[in-house]
This record gives sequence, C-alpha cells and structure tokens, in this order.
Amino acid sequence: MKEFLARYVDAEAFDKLLSGYLRGVDIPDALKLPIDNALLSVGKRLRPALCYLGSDLAGGDRRDADPFAAAIECIHCYSLVHDDLECMDNDAYRHGKPAIHAQFGEDIAVLCGDALLNLAFEILISDAVTPAKRRAAEIIARKAGVSGMIGGQAADVSGSARDLASLEEMYRKKTGALLAAALMSGAAVGGTDDLTLKRLEIYAYDIGVAYQFRDDVLDVTSTREELGKDIGSDSDEGKVTAVTLLGVDGANNKAKEYFEDALDAVAPLGERSKPLFELADLLGARTF
Repeated sequence: MKEFLARYVDAEAFDKLLSGYLRGVDIPDALKLPIDNALLSVGKRLRPALCYLGSDLAGGDRRDADPFAAAIECIHCYSLVHDDLECMDNDAYRHGKPAIHAQFGEDIAVLCGDALLNLAFEILISDAVTPAKRRAAEIIARKAGVSGMIGGQAADVSGSARDLASLEEMYRKKTGALLAAALMSGAAVGGTDDLTLKRLEIYAYDIGVAYQFRDDVLDVTSTREELGKDIGSDSDEGKVTAVTLLGVDGANNKAKEYFEDALDAVAPLGERSKPLFELADLLGARTF
C-alpha cells in the first residue's frame, strides 16, 4: 500500500504544500501545535492520492489538483479530530499517538477541527477560478456536507443504523462520500466527462463501504499497535457493525462483493482503470 500511495503523494512535498497553506493564515498560538499534530506527517494520505489519481485518469496536470488534494486532507483530518471526541467515537489514540483531545483538551480539539474545515474552504475558494475548478470545489463541498460525510456521521452517533441496509448507507456517506470527493474532484479539474465522473463516484462509494466493513473486522481481530488506534471501541459503545450483523467471515465476504461492484463500475474505462483495480486489491488485503 505504501508503495502505491507514494506514486501519487510524495509525503515530504505534500507536507510542504500543507505547511504553505498554514503559513498563509493567522493561527492563534493555542491552535498551532494541535493543527500541526492533526494535519502534518500523519496518516496514509489515501484521499490526496485519490485526488491525484483522478487527475491522472483525466489526463490533467497534478499541479492543478494540489489545492483540492490539500483541502480534502484538511477535511479528512478535521473529521478524525472530531470523530475521536468523547461525545463521538470516544477514541483516545489516532495514528499511534494520543488523539488531539487527549493531548490538548476537548475544547481545543473542537476548535482545531473547526479550523481545519474552514481552512479547506479558504483553499478551495481562492483557487476555484475556472469552471472545472469550481465544479471540483462544489463536489467536495457536497460530499463533505449533510448529504455526504456529515450525514453519515449523524447516522453513526444517533445509532440509526440497525440493519444491513442502513449500515451500508451510513458507510456510503461517512466514508465513501469523501473518497468520492477526492477521486471526482481530481478528475473534474482534469476536465473529465460526466459519465466517467459517475463511474468514479460509484467506485468510490462501493470502496468506502468495503473499507468500513474491513474496519469492522479489524476492530475485533487486530491490535492497537497494528491499527494505530484503539480497538474494540465499536463493541464497547454497543454499535451495530458488519461483524455484529454478519460475523467476521460474513463481513469479509460482503466487503469482497462491494470491491467487485466497484471494479465493475470502472472496468469500462479500460487501461485507465488499472490503478483503481490495484487499489481495490490493496485495500481488500489491508491489515491497518
């Protein structure tokens, strides 16, 4: 997985890109370290990689996708900071380190997440200067909002997902929507057509559900050292998961079905879909 992601995201260069955006805003001292810890040198950078992959698929210039990859990562990192809060998923660890609220307090963690979300839209607004870029910005805003990721999080915290259909819908929104935002925004900046965007959207949503099903399995079969975060938290909170509904084997099998559906959606893209096939294989085999 690391080798695949490195084809699209140079970790050092991407941190410099993010740092440049941070230097462009006046950050209060109380938020500087929390924001750095939440955003810089963390995670797999999967979503930025998807943004650049989408740009490549559309024949675009990756430099045009830079602001959108950065904005997507700001949104993703803000969502993790808020997800870890005691009132949300109540996780004390993230990326193998204490979560932001565990280090700096709940109040600062809330403001850190707010700051990252607003920074994302400062980046998007400043760069949405062509029709293609405005379209990409609109995709990100919609997929990150109440009809996308936030809607999925609301279903999660309210416990409204009680059966397989509602769980799948929650995962589409909570995880699939931001994956779709990343892949589709990169392709939109590159000027791809509507049909290709739709194929990428279906792929990303199905990958998102499969990804979460794998997460549910890893939550009961992995270790904190492997995952870099607490395990067993879903069962501790009494949440319905793919494992509670289907068992470990059933959840894994259902994840495979979703990966297959995702690949069916992009197979008509021919050679351009090869990286998407490779990514699905890697995500299906992931242990972290």
